[in-house]
Amino acid sequence: MASSKTTSAAARAGELRDVLNRALIAYHVEDAPIMEDAAYDVLFDELVALEEEHPELVAPDSPTRRVGGLSDKFEKVRHLEPMGSLEKVTTEEGLRKWDDDVRKRLGTDEAVAYVLEPKIDGLAVNLTYQDGVFVRGATRGDGVQGEDVSPNLRTIKAIPLRLEGDPPAAIEVRGEVYLPITGFRELNERLAGTNQKLAPNPRNAAAGSLRQKNSAITADRPLSIWVYGAGHREGVEFETQFGMLEWLREHGLRTNPYAVRLESIEDVAAACVEWEKRRLELDYEIDGVVIKVDSLDQQRRLGVLHSRPRWARAYKWAPMTAVTRLLEIRIRVGRTGALNPWAIMEPVQVGGVTVTRATLHNEEDINRKQIRAGDDVIVQRAGDVIPQIVGPAGPHRRGTKEFRMPTHCPLCGFEVVKPVGEAMHRCPNRACPSRGLDTLINWTGVADIDGVGEQTIRVLWEKGLVRSLPGLYRLTKEQLVELEGFAEISAGAAVESIERSKQVPFSRVLLGLNIPGIGWVLASNLASHFGTVDRVIAATPEEVAEVEGFGPDRAEDVVEWFADEQNRALVQELRDLGLRFELSADERPREGPLTGSTYVITGTLERFTREDAKARLEARGAKVTDSVSAKTTGLVVGEEPGASKLTKAQKAEVPILSEADLVALLG
Repeated sequence: MASSKTTSAAARAGELRDVLNRALIAYHVEDAPIMEDAAYDVLFDELVALEEEHPELVAPDSPTRRVGGLSDKFEKVRHLEPMGSLEKVTTEEGLRKWDDDVRKRLGTDEAVAYVLEPKIDGLAVNLTYQDGVFVRGATRGDGVQGEDVSPNLRTIKAIPLRLEGDPPAAIEVRGEVYLPITGFRELNERLAGTNQKLAPNPRNAAAGSLRQKNSAITADRPLSIWVYGAGHREGVEFETQFGMLEWLREHGLRTNPYAVRLESIEDVAAACVEWEKRRLELDYEIDGVVIKVDSLDQQRRLGVLHSRPRWARAYKWAPMTAVTRLLEIRIRVGRTGALNPWAIMEPVQVGGVTVTRATLHNEEDINRKQIRAGDDVIVQRAGDVIPQIVGPAGPHRRGTKEFRMPTHCPLCGFEVVKPVGEAMHRCPNRACPSRGLDTLINWTGVADIDGVGEQTIRVLWEKGLVRSLPGLYRLTKEQLVELEGFAEISAGAAVESIERSKQVPFSRVLLGLNIPGIGWVLASNLASHFGTVDRVIAATPEEVAEVEGFGPDRAEDVVEWFADEQNRALVQELRDLGLRFELSADERPREGPLTGSTYVITGTLERFTREDAKARLEARGAKVTDSVSAKTTGLVVGEEPGASKLTKAQKAEVPILSEADLVALLG
């Protein structure tokens, strides 16, 4: 007979498992934490101590069992029900043909609804639960059998070791394990620092992490999962695909919040187009959307052909990464004198676009990532920006060398310097052509001047017609007509566009002044904080340092720039020409109940777009910024938040707010 002490320990261990498992689901699945990390750690440590004292109390669903030991190999296991693969379509026409085929095969006029959700670019897995307890997890493999990676899957906190509620006797749960983009970048940063081979993309990183022989390595990587369906099941039945997803979520499994039920193929086609634009909002990679017939009865009647269900399709897009040859690293001298390296590559398709150039950062970063001219490299494109080089795609080719910055400015020949504490090399010559020329080129974009692009500015510079910002505003139609490519009408339109640009907001004027270290966000913050250029000129370094995003060093740069007599003369000259050096009435911060508060938003919100949430907070007087600091009032956290912002908020003891908290703030 068990002693009363053992009985008491067993009861306490069971209680702790329940509490800790519920806390994990609340945090990783529902995105609604129910306890502080410190409180979780105390209870977790208590359970560890109990299980060490009473090994017979260790249960397979215990949170302490998430990290195992070493595995010599992964055993092959058969799925209770095969895991099929999906036929793909890439056009609206293909979608409509599939819809026609579905209706023909059903042979009736009955309605057909579809369930659509993002197609995660990860690794498909099959989770087996018996009486609600996770007993095995395997990769998809060939669809009939896969590799048993249970120890590694146990380390993923978004996978419950025991289902919520009243579980069925048995169920296979299908899902996609993935690595968030933020986690992928952090992993490659770590790998680069140890001279290990970089992961070419998040999918490969997730697959590699899940097949580690040491589950402690897997546990150290921020893997997560989205669950999308069920295979074999005993003791539970579903009528619809969407109902299945709801059941899975109710039982503690992480289903994608963007899954929707649509009534027509027209709605499906529109959603596919929309998601190709929206996919960059996510902190995980998707390579398309999955569309399934909602009715499970219709699914059964449609059947499967060669392991591919007739009732589902994957609408896929072009990949966002590719491998190509890095031909050359060139140097461009920026408007602040910074030497900016950039890459010339063999043409390659990335995300449906042919690219030949990519951004690089600085000498230290290039060599840390082991990027060398002549190597095959991994190129990644995120958004409508110039792609970035992630790192080499294999061993260095013979004859390649580490990159070195030039010792002298390629434009003026001055000796290049690298200021202490800075990553960038700079040309110190204030008369370097880069200062005036690049400032003018940059200004045409900042001020939205139509009809006067980079090539026109270069011609005007070479002919000596424009050598400064004030000179641009004194340019005449007669001067432009003399240039090749301009006629009476186009020259007149260009001059009118230059004149209209005098109305650009104060923040853009600050951005165009070429103040060291000031980009879009900081220029906007500086303008919002001070309101007029006179207040900026009069500000002390301590006062500038109070602006969101500024520290002592950057504040010194701003004060020094405005203390320079030539720069003050430039400001006055532009002011006399009619440019705006103060906020308009519409731009001034609104007064409201949240005046004086500063918020940052991270992750995807369910009830608002990020722009909508920002506008609503600002309408109540709050300030919304992109970076967390000690001055931040609160960090609003949605689905898949940025890890760096969360870490900064925790270190700075900034309150973490849920979407429900945001709703309360907005009244």
